Amino acid sequence: MKLASVLVSLPLVVACGRGPEGTVPGDCSDGIDNDGDGRIDCEDEGCAADPRCLDLARRAREAERAAAEARARAEAEARARAEESARLPWVEIEELLVQREHNGADIAQEPAAEYCESLVLAGKGGWRLPTEDEAVRISRSGLVAPEPFVMWTSTMRGRNRGVIVGITSAAVNDLGSRYNGECRARCVRAR
Repeated sequence: MKLASVLVSLPLVVACGRGPEGTVPGDCSDGIDNDGDGRIDCEDEGCAADPRCLDLARRAREAERAAAEARARAEAEARARAEESARLPWVEIEELLVQREHNGADIAQEPAAEYCESLVLAGKGGWRLPTEDEAVRISRSGLVAPEPFVMWTSTMRGRNRGVIVGITSAAVNDLGSRYNGECRARCVRAR
């Protein structure tokens, strides 16, 4: 039986030029596809037991495990930041902190400005009404809850005409500054 195996193997070795990758010393590190199967060195299963290939495979597994752990840590940190942000009474929009919830009642422009000036959220004061441009950016950001109200801005058009911006629509209009129907105060401050 052994003789038959040798006799069968001998013509293959002679016909193909050599045996499987890894049967000759140096096969697994010479950068050549020695057995012509399209796989070179450690890519070939014939080199699976080679110490150099075993070490490369071990290092690849360690790098993959480290990358997976780093991804898991980054995802956990991102979730923690998102949860912390959701607990804050403001959202960050560009360079501004924006009050998450408006004052909750109809209000005229002057009392809206006073509301913002006296506001303290999570120990932070220094709040103010947004400018027209800031209010438009806030509305377009998608980071404040959609509502059918408008918010006052600090921008004036004429002596008694304050600018309002739709909380959801970002539509800009001017209104008598003493008007208080459906007008809310949503305050901003620098980060």
